[in-house]
Amino acid sequence: MALFESYRRGAGRKTRGFATALLLLLLAWMSYAFLNYGNTRLDRLLQFEDPFFGKQLVQGGGALTEWVTWSMFIALGMFIVGLVALRAWLNRPRFADLLIETEAELRRVRWAPRKETNRATGVVLYFVLWFAIFMFVYDLTFTMGIGMLQGQKWSEVGWGRIATMVFRLDPTDEADKAEGK
Repeated sequence: MALFESYRRGAGRKTRGFATALLLLLLAWMSYAFLNYGNTRLDRLLQFEDPFFGKQLVQGGGALTEWVTWSMFIALGMFIVGLVALRAWLNRPRFADLLIETEAELRRVRWAPRKETNRATGVVLYFVLWFAIFMFVYDLTFTMGIGMLQGQKWSEVGWGRIATMVFRLDPTDEADKAEGK
């Protein structure tokens, strides 16, 4: 199949479009991350004394040309190669058929009524809230216990730190007030 031909054109349009958008967003994010963070990290990884990937290619242009670096061209190349690979991968018969069958299966699903969905969402959020509170208490308790075993003051860890902040028991605040600051 040629690169610009679509396998079973029009079939599974929604799922294929969603998969394309999601993977394109991921590809753009990866290219952007390489552009921003690849400059210095790649130089350190390859142990270059003088920066190569972060070096400006156009000198004297000011803010308009400071982003023109080798890593910008590598990120652009990664994006273009990624687009071609994405196009080829999404049109592989096996993957395209999976997306087409997924869309067909989703059309046959009987979805729950809105009222039932809202009730179930409320139940889930209720239990997530209680689980978060439980984990918060658990974390503070064990942080305080481990901190006390390590010799830290009670006011620096766990529940002691919370009590110190809430009741303003921090000795530095009292010292500042006494000095008139």
